[in-house]
Amino acid sequence: MKKILLIFVFNIVTYIIYAQSTSDIGKIALSVIMPENVDGLDASQLSKLETKIIQIVSGSGIAASGYNNNFVIYPKFAIYESNVVEGGMQNITVITCELSLFIKQVENNVLFSSVSMQLKGSGNAKTTAITNSISKIPINDNQFKTFIETGKSKIIQYYESKCDDIISKSDGLIKMQKYEDALGLLMTVPEEVTSCYTKIQGKSIEAYKAFQNQRCAKQIQEAKTSLASTNYNGALEILSRIDPSSSCFKEGQSLIKNAEAKVNVEEKKQWDLKMKVYNDNVALEKERINAMKEVAAAYYKSKPTTVNYSYIIR
Repeated sequence: MKKILLIFVFNIVTYIIYAQSTSDIGKIALSVIMPENVDGLDASQLSKLETKIIQIVSGSGIAASGYNNNFVIYPKFAIYESNVVEGGMQNITVITCELSLFIKQVENNVLFSSVSMQLKGSGNAKTTAITNSISKIPINDNQFKTFIETGKSKIIQYYESKCDDIISKSDGLIKMQKYEDALGLLMTVPEEVTSCYTKIQGKSIEAYKAFQNQRCAKQIQEAKTSLASTNYNGALEILSRIDPSSSCFKEGQSLIKNAEAKVNVEEKKQWDLKMKVYNDNVALEKERINAMKEVAAAYYKSKPTTVNYSYIIR
């Protein structure tokens, strides 16, 4: 029997986390952060471990990647014991290891939740035994569910405590005409934070309408350019993104009449369906929310989050 205590030391690793789709916006998300390499684990094993963590997160109804990665989940994996059992056709290696998971808020480096679980694995070599131990990680175990729920609860508490600060900061950004920044900030509040999410909706609409006024002149010019090149569908698509509250909405409607007369029957049918949104307050509100999410997603894609960390696994 051979006991092994492995100490894995990681240099500072930089992860640049890029924005995901608009479907991530309004949801609590945990970005899975993995070390680039670990002594004793190969790339394939690290990939399997990452897949298991993603399954644990996703199985709890939380996105395993996000557009604003202030909250991360990361592992520590330690091999404590390795035994070679003789007998039969070949020797069998049996290992005992421990997987620990942590949920942390990056901005303030605050730990929100943690869990540790002992694992065993076996195989005809140490490598296969490690792979076997990773494959046995019980992704639906109640310990993991409690771990995720604790982290989720603290994330909600965080946004509840920061709600007024977020609204105040967005006010400052709106006054500086940094409307995309304001929308990006406001859209970080998850829908689950009901006490705050309702408050930020009105402020988000305010920022979005101001953003529309700021860019509508550019949209009108782009539409005119498309019309001049007989790209009527392109012009209609641009004009459809001008909000009815925008200062250039009437001019856009005039251009629409010019463009819609020059598209085919099927294209005209699709356009008429889209225009019905403007006459339906509920549909218009949904359209605005989707548009705000697109603006926020584009903003965070242009400003990917950088996460630096260094830690020791015992």
